[in-house]
Amino acid sequence: MATETPFKHLEEDRPAKVSLPAEVGVLLLRLVVSFMVVHHGLQKLYNPEGFAQNMVAKWFPFLPCPLAWTYVAITMELVGPVLLALGICARIASFGLFATMIFANLFHFKLTGLEGFPLGVPASGAYAFEPSMLCGAIFAYFVLAGPGKLSLMPNLL
Repeated sequence: MATETPFKHLEEDRPAKVSLPAEVGVLLLRLVVSFMVVHHGLQKLYNPEGFAQNMVAKWFPFLPCPLAWTYVAITMELVGPVLLALGICARIASFGLFATMIFANLFHFKLTGLEGFPLGVPASGAYAFEPSMLCGAIFAYFVLAGPGKLSLMPNLL
């Protein structure tokens, strides 16, 4: 006697029905998160030595060559959002952006701690790590789900 699995619906071979409202929502999420990240790359690009010294070397002393890591972050935060927004190599771009957000979250946790998360109300009104945590979750979604149908190359990496 075959047993039913709770995930039987995922195993069925049926053609996926495209939902235009859902795909527009995925596109909107891709565009908004991409536009929100680009300025972080520009900030670093305008003063890479300052970021390398005051952020990478200070908060991540285990990383060799802070200036090189700064340029990795600049590249990810300038190229990654463009690729994600267009839906080209979106999973790889999202993975790189997700990794960048891990470092952003580590920085915030080192600087301010958890600030009473999840039930505390920080004096500033929001957790310092909130934006990077939300962006990280969104990038993780795109790593796992892909860019959606409304992208230039939805099946390319």
